[in-house]
Amino acid sequence: MKFLLRLKLGQHLVGPLCGLGAVFLVATAFAAPFTLVTERFDQSGEIETDPSSSDTSTGWRGGWKLSGFAPAVFDPASESDWPPVLIHGTGGRNNPLRRQLSRVYSDDELFVGFRFVYEPARFPKASDPEFFVLWLDRTEGSDQAVHNAGIPNIGIHHADRGPSKGRNVFMLRFGSRQTAWSQHELEPGKTYRLITRLSKQVPGERNDYSQMELWINPEAESREQPNLTISKQTGIHQIHWLGFSTGVKTEAEDRIRVGDLVLAPSWDEAFEFLDSSPATNQAAPAKPKVVWDQTVEFKRDIYPLLKERCFDCHAGEFPDSGYRLDVRNELLGYSTGHALVEPGNSRDSPLLKALASTSDSERMPPGGDPLTEKQIALITAWIEQGLDWDDELLPEPPVESSHWAFQRVERPDVPEPKGPLPGNSIDAFLLSHQQELNLTPSTAADRRTQIRRLYLSVLGLPPTEKEIESFLKDQSSDAYERLVEDVLASPHAGERTARMWLDLVRWGESEGHQHDIPRPFAWRYRDYVIDSFNRDKPYDQFLKEQLAGDELQPGSDEAVIATGFLAAARISGNQMDKDLQRTDILFDIVDNTSSALLGLTMECAQCHNHKFEPITQRDYFRFLAFFSRGQMGNIRLQETENPPAEEISRWFTKGSYEFYLREAKKLKIDPAEYPAHTWGFYSPITGNPELEYLPVVNRSPLPYSPDYLRRVDTHILIRGDVKSPGLRVDPGWPAVLGTIPSELSPTPRQALAEWLASRDNPLAARVWVNRLWQMYFGRGLVSTSSDFGTHGAAPSHPELLDWLAAELMENRWSTRHIQRLIVSSDAFRQSASPDAQNFEIDPENFALWRWPQRRLQAEAIRDSLLVVTGELNRNVGGPSVAPHRDATELRRTIYLSQRRSELPDVMRMFDGPEALRSCSRRGTSTVALQPLYLLNSPFVVERARVLASQIRTAAQSDRHHQIDLAFSRILGRAPSDVERERSLLMLTPKETGAEAEQRALTQFLHALMNLNEFVYLP
Repeated sequence: MKFLLRLKLGQHLVGPLCGLGAVFLVATAFAAPFTLVTERFDQSGEIETDPSSSDTSTGWRGGWKLSGFAPAVFDPASESDWPPVLIHGTGGRNNPLRRQLSRVYSDDELFVGFRFVYEPARFPKASDPEFFVLWLDRTEGSDQAVHNAGIPNIGIHHADRGPSKGRNVFMLRFGSRQTAWSQHELEPGKTYRLITRLSKQVPGERNDYSQMELWINPEAESREQPNLTISKQTGIHQIHWLGFSTGVKTEAEDRIRVGDLVLAPSWDEAFEFLDSSPATNQAAPAKPKVVWDQTVEFKRDIYPLLKERCFDCHAGEFPDSGYRLDVRNELLGYSTGHALVEPGNSRDSPLLKALASTSDSERMPPGGDPLTEKQIALITAWIEQGLDWDDELLPEPPVESSHWAFQRVERPDVPEPKGPLPGNSIDAFLLSHQQELNLTPSTAADRRTQIRRLYLSVLGLPPTEKEIESFLKDQSSDAYERLVEDVLASPHAGERTARMWLDLVRWGESEGHQHDIPRPFAWRYRDYVIDSFNRDKPYDQFLKEQLAGDELQPGSDEAVIATGFLAAARISGNQMDKDLQRTDILFDIVDNTSSALLGLTMECAQCHNHKFEPITQRDYFRFLAFFSRGQMGNIRLQETENPPAEEISRWFTKGSYEFYLREAKKLKIDPAEYPAHTWGFYSPITGNPELEYLPVVNRSPLPYSPDYLRRVDTHILIRGDVKSPGLRVDPGWPAVLGTIPSELSPTPRQALAEWLASRDNPLAARVWVNRLWQMYFGRGLVSTSSDFGTHGAAPSHPELLDWLAAELMENRWSTRHIQRLIVSSDAFRQSASPDAQNFEIDPENFALWRWPQRRLQAEAIRDSLLVVTGELNRNVGGPSVAPHRDATELRRTIYLSQRRSELPDVMRMFDGPEALRSCSRRGTSTVALQPLYLLNSPFVVERARVLASQIRTAAQSDRHHQIDLAFSRILGRAPSDVERERSLLMLTPKETGAEAEQRALTQFLHALMNLNEFVYLP
């Protein structure tokens, strides 16, 4: 029920309300309806100022408050259309007229309108800046209150910037630094009707009003065409007062008249009130439009107009506006989905709408004179006559790019540097470049350093004492090469490489967002990745299974589990708009797939053609179409045993698992009844029909409907808005990367995987070998490892990058082959010793003239502690370990539960990824909490205590032996004389007794575990 009562001065509106009685009044008060608040200021020849004149039905509480300094006065003008209330300027801030509303307004939107006129100056000045506003505030303020910071102001001001600088124009502001200037200049003597929409862009009673839209002398059909908009501002969240203000630029001789004030819940009601003013009804009729009745020729009539008025912003490969008018297909919406014209139909043309708009913020071209009616008539006729074009004058641009990363990979010749030729081709490329720069590479690191570096880089684990001593004793010429083979063949090598891959795919074991409900069987994908790298699965097969595992024939559980790559996206359980929920997931999949596999930042093209890359919105949504007929969720497995349901409770914290069960119960789901399954991606249209999709536990799950997925078509979303579908598109990759076949078989996703691994794909192999290089050297040959685009970094060694990419493709896409080449190189085995002359030439070490030392990643720090104490549980694979079971399981960090909101402490402390988006290269922060964690963490302290007991047992009370064992176990080397001397001091307790000696030894070991040498790659 809505209760509206309009007060018209000079008359009373009385409705037949008596029969409703008290019940109606109570209900109305309880519902707090939006009362239409109006004032025409003509009821009795004076301004109502009685404070007791409250009547909640009119929307006011009390009468108007007048300034004691310079009040507004009732002064009917001789001009029939001039409002009756007169406000004088004062040369300072003044609030001549203000009034309290009967209730506090915090609605998501409201409309305020009023009529006003600036009387012409009796003695006009060459330059006469002005200021006058209507404000809306929570409080009344004083006579001279500014009502400025965060307060909506609507009115006239002398623009100090922008195209209107130096003119008195209409403006909107939430404060002096939050101002939008129109291009409508104030005309003294002209009566204006203003309507302003004040709204909260984030709905909610406590959220700020952050947007205003202004209509200047609107017509009934201009509801969707405001003249000025300001948005995303910091404002107030409720309104209880409104009033008028003048300022310093309003001199004493300035005379401003106001009237017909309205506060309404809708634009129509505000417009109706203002339009019903007698003065409004006297407005002159609009001029008839010009009609063009001759044949339009593009080259003669249209091209000169477009070139002069439009092409500055709407032409060329990367137009500022995002829309091109110099390509006929772009006018028809080919790349953006937004057709600006429809040949033969000018009625609803967005192009004409923009050219003829009365809105300063929407009218094209901006910042200049609008097109004349004759010019608009000419363009109208051009559209109606079929959109004539001259292909020789403005041809369709070819889809191509000279950017290095978009060119086919060709194997370069291995260079021959001066001196003895290196045995490893990698070193030939690096040394040749170093010689060009007059750099001298470092000598080889000592053998202890080499084995420790190799183990930590390839396995993420340090070598044991036994492994070090075995390598040191082996003096054969191929000892290091055989060590490399042993290390690469270790099952822990797959764990290390998998961790890098899981960073890329933003893998986690929960839905993410606010509720972050667990995904109990997401760990199967982690194990798939580990196993794939341990078996050296060809990278092209690895990609195919992850992109289309549900479609491959013959089917397998392994391939279905691989689709966890696509299913790693987050799902918001709060999103009630299911189209938006589905689209957000697809956006996530596209952005991650293009970033991780192609090294391209495509997300900009969600809303407009890419500003820097030759990637259009059409490219983006064609890529999205590969995935639009599938859905992520729980997919049944055919050949896998299911663990007992009670085991799932051990994979997460008690609270998160209980939350999972509560949400399942709400959905009337019993996860204990699920057959063996994985968290994956499945299309009932193109996937294996034997597969079964099981319900998903989430606060508001995405509905699963094969019929819907069968019918769904992919459209370009205009400006990325799911509610604004444009042209329909079929699956395809970015056109600049290669020709898209007319038929993608056997299925589009399988065709995508085949294209990625084709010899002609310019990116997939380059991106992967660069990531492997980064994993071992800390920085890729392309330092922006997920951005190979035009604004990404250029490769430091482009020939080496292409040689490695060709080597990968020509060796059955073997990841291990590339790893072997890298870790066998002299560059990987060299020392980290600095050199002053080299530093002067290459301070950033881009040429790799020395080993780039860097801190271990979070997982390696924790895992190294467990290796040192011999406690590490080296089992590979299996369900994750909940945090509360960490101390008893002592598994590698990669197997700890990865619920996105409850990541392991060591990962949060040492820059582990949040699993919210693809992480191509982890940051390395240095903050006080990190050493405090290593000093105070119960986990680290316990490792020191365990090691102390082991050393005490082995060395008894022999402190020299204790020191040797401590350095050997923790740092993999013997102590120096100085270190031994200082260590003896630490091991000599001030108190006597076995307990004191044990405590001293524990503290000494704890100190060694905190050394940079322990947490850095040597």
